[in-house]
Amino acid sequence: MLTIKKEFSFFKARYTIDAADIEVHGNWWDMDFQVLQYGEVIGKVSKEWFTWGDSYKVQILNEEMEAIIIALVVAIDCVKADQAASSSASS
Repeated sequence: MLTIKKEFSFFKARYTIDAADIEVHGNWWDMDFQVLQYGEVIGKVSKEWFTWGDSYKVQILNEEMEAIIIALVVAIDCVKADQAASSSASS
């Protein structure tokens, strides 16, 4: 199960991700991060610039974890979209 939890912060939203000993290192708000399981890199994600809409380059290093890594990218993208919508609605 993949869970993204929003944590209280004074400056901007922070999130933690709980799933099968998976960690995200790097800047996931800007979609530039590595996905690790048990300390080993299993995937890399980076944002593709100069494209229509949001496009991401996803490199899967452990094919058994492909579905989880794709789900993680989709979940993070949804969290970012929700955050952007709530901040523009309150402006």
